[in-house]
Amino acid sequence: MTERPAPFFYAADGDAFTPTGLAASPWERGKQNGVALGGLLTHLVEQVPATVAMTTARLTIDILSAADFAPTIGRARTVREGRRIQMVEAELLTGDRVVARATALRVRKADTPMIATPNPYPPPEDVAPSDFMGDRAFGGSMETRLVRGGLRTRGPGTLWVRFAHEHVKGVALSPLLRTAILGDFGGGLGSEVDSEVWTYANLDIAVHLVREPVGEWLLIDARTASAGQGVGRSDMVLADRDGPFARAHQTLFIAARG
Repeated sequence: MTERPAPFFYAADGDAFTPTGLAASPWERGKQNGVALGGLLTHLVEQVPATVAMTTARLTIDILSAADFAPTIGRARTVREGRRIQMVEAELLTGDRVVARATALRVRKADTPMIATPNPYPPPEDVAPSDFMGDRAFGGSMETRLVRGGLRTRGPGTLWVRFAHEHVKGVALSPLLRTAILGDFGGGLGSEVDSEVWTYANLDIAVHLVREPVGEWLLIDARTASAGQGVGRSDMVLADRDGPFARAHQTLFIAARG
């Protein structure tokens, strides 16, 4: 039996990346979605070499404007080079316009004391399969197991996810790229507003990591805060089977529908 090819968000062509249907925005026709852009920026960041073994301690992604559904140029550079700390920046352009930007702070790897973090989450095997985003999400390649909450359930939510797509065709998903994609789920999973009345698009993603995740199954535990002034904040714990490995945040632009 022939194995089905992994679905992918982009096909690379030199410095340009051509989006597929997976990259299409569900909110605005003819635009790209945030998962696609954030994942592509993370891919670009990871192509920049370091002089010593390093781990990414912080990854920030800013969506600067709606990105046309068109070939997208990717550029990355080292902002600060060092043997202890390195700063990498990446940006995406459609036409001559910068539509998204990312910055990664890398820190040299070294043996240092471990500070244990409690792991309150059940393993994915103890949670029933769910249909969190529909069977066509991510080209039908994503598995989810909902611990609590839901995409259209107001309040905090906790979800196990296993990705099986490729973000750029022919390139396997890295632990950091899986993390960046998962960090885009917080606003929807932990929403506190009525989605029939309000929209809550995220403007950015910020992830602080103490280590890279291990294994295919990743967990997100998300909740939302807002002071009722048109802005919200999604706060997330990201974990794997061994427990939490990162915290992530999104700035949410809350607006009335219509």
